Amino acid sequence: MNAASPEEEVLIPGRPMLVDQVFEAILSLLLDDKISTGSPLSIDGLAKRFKVSSTPVREALARLETTGMVRREALRGYKVAPEPTASDIAALLTSRQILEPACTSIACTNSTEELVADLEGFHRDLEASRHGGDTFAGYRAYWQADENFHRRIVEATDNEFLLRAYGSIEGHIQRFRLMVHNDMSGDHTVQEHQAIIDAFKAGDCAAATAAMNTHIEGIRSRSLSLKKFGQQG
Repeated sequence: MNAASPEEEVLIPGRPMLVDQVFEAILSLLLDDKISTGSPLSIDGLAKRFKVSSTPVREALARLETTGMVRREALRGYKVAPEPTASDIAALLTSRQILEPACTSIACTNSTEELVADLEGFHRDLEASRHGGDTFAGYRAYWQADENFHRRIVEATDNEFLLRAYGSIEGHIQRFRLMVHNDMSGDHTVQEHQAIIDAFKAGDCAAATAAMNTHIEGIRSRSLSLKKFGQQG
């Protein structure tokens, strides 16, 4: 990453911002290499930069902490975290492969026309945005559509414990998506999501489960082809 101070030029208009807006503004700085790995993140400095109080900045940083993108150290505050290792990514994908096909099986059993319509809507968004660009602003719509698709399936299990389990890794999944968006084509994801939807529409829960498993395994295979994740250590 290129080193730069979080207190450099204001990137967004000086107007009141919600926590979501501050979250995305900081996320853009991190993903577009405006702040280097290991740099401190001053709550007061960011609040001044975005012309907001410290409260939404503090809440946004706490949310970013759940993704692993920032870390909070006692008496030192927040700083930009190092990128996950190949071992970290392998562990994350193993967790997904255990959890998401099982959730898909239950969600398919509970499937409704509304669920299928939601998944198809997210899929249309995914298709429309899969070539969004190299910056977070250009990529955001694809990232959001992918996140919505997977979370909607977990929500359809109607099981709060599974939703909590997914929530515990969801931030790390988001970070992984954002890390690889310049390196992994969205075309594979579009095809794999379509196979999941087709199985839901057919009411074939075994096929839906298998399609989700294939999707996660495809993500694993594609990530291993990347130099930064292809070798453990």
